[in-house]
This record gives sequence, C-alpha cells and structure tokens, in this order.
Amino acid sequence: MDGDVKYLSVINLFWDSATTNPLSTGQVSLYMALLHVCNRSNWAEWFQAPNQVLSVLTGLSRSGILKARNELKQRGLLDFRERGTKATLYRITMANCKQESVQDSNQNGVQGSKQDSVQNSGTLKDIDKDRDKERDRVRAPMVEHFEAFLEAYPKHGNDRPAAERAYCKVLLEDCHITEQDLVAAAANYADAMKVLEREERFIRSAASFLTDAFFAAYLPGQYVRPEKSRNASAGKKNSFNQFAQNKYDFGTLEDELLAN
Repeated sequence: MDGDVKYLSVINLFWDSATTNPLSTGQVSLYMALLHVCNRSNWAEWFQAPNQVLSVLTGLSRSGILKARNELKQRGLLDFRERGTKATLYRITMANCKQESVQDSNQNGVQGSKQDSVQNSGTLKDIDKDRDKERDRVRAPMVEHFEAFLEAYPKHGNDRPAAERAYCKVLLEDCHITEQDLVAAAANYADAMKVLEREERFIRSAASFLTDAFFAAYLPGQYVRPEKSRNASAGKKNSFNQFAQNKYDFGTLEDELLAN
C-alpha cells in the first residue's frame, strides 16, 4: 500500500472512531503528531518519537504528552514502550481497522466475512512485509546528535530548551537537512567567529542561529570562510591609534588663554 494512501486511510479511520468516541484536543494533537512521525519513518512498525519533538508538534507539555498517550493506548489507538533515557518507541495499532472489519462482516453475512477476513489478512501480511523492507531505511532519530551540536557551537548559555526546540523544528520542516548538517554548520559558525575575533556578546545564541534559516549560510557546501579582520593585530589598534600623540604643557596654555 502506498504510504500516502495509508496515511489518509488511517486518518479517516481515526476520525470515524472519534465520531463515536470523542477525544480531547490533546489526544487528537498527539495522535496526529505520531501519525506524522510514523509516516516520516516509512511506516515502521515501531518508531521513535522523542518528547521534545512531540512537544514542538503538539504544544503539549511533557506531562500532557504522558497523559494523552496513556488515554490513546487505553482506547486501542496506539501502543508504546518506554526505554529509560532513550526516546520512547511507538506503534500505531490497527484496532479500529479490525473493528470496522467485524462490523462489515456482520452486515454482509458469514460468506462476506470470510472473504473480507482473507483479504484483510493478505493486506496485513503485505503491510508487514513492506515494514520489514523499510525498517533498515527508517529516518535517523531526531535529537540524536543535539549534544554534538551544542559542543560545536561557539556560545554556551542558558537557552538550551529554546535551542532544542529550534533544532527539532528545523529537522521536522526540512527533510533535506540532517543532524550532521546542523553540527557542521555550528562548527563552521564557530570557525567564522574565531577568524573575525568576535566577542561572545556579539555571537548569536544557538536558538537564534537556528531561527529564520540564519544557519543556512554555514551549511556544508555553503560556508565561505571569512578573511581575517583588518583591525585584528597584536595591539588591536583602532583607527584612533593611528594619529600621532603630542605632549602639551597645559599650564602654559592656560596662561596664554588668560593673557588674551
């Protein structure tokens, strides 16, 4: 089954289920966010979804995510496995699809039920085969290299939460940019600031660096190393240091002014 077709099919089934079993806004937001990540992961049976990513997509706090996912699991819409400090694994279940199949079989009779069962079984087997083939090509988990990004970045401050949100947002919005690209961009920016001898107060915060595509100029293949600043020298002289300095007898000057 084509990924886009499956995506739309699951969304339709979800809304059909929500019609008879209303969900909260947080539950809907979380389920749609997980569907998005699952689709980006080529519909792997189990896929990773860090809380930071889900928070960016849903606007929910960590406690809100935990509450919503427990409720969705109880409804049979998803399953998850916690892994300590690692990102939680999620699985989109097919419980609602099975319920629809049972309802159709009751309406169409025993013979129709058997036919649907065989067809659905074959379809699920095909889906499982496709998942096995795609499992090795799943997109690398997000925020896996965030620490490396921070280590390469030339300025360290207290904006880590904002930087992490901006980092996840970049990866979610542009599938062509990888974490390795962002780590390299941070290293290139650090190199540029070193060449230009910029003071730390004139260096952007990590969150600002990742906002409005400012980082794009420092991506691999785009970065052009700047020339050394002209004002950078042993004594760091500025334009005023170039003028000759004269010594004056201020007492004599004052006497001359008073005499006049």
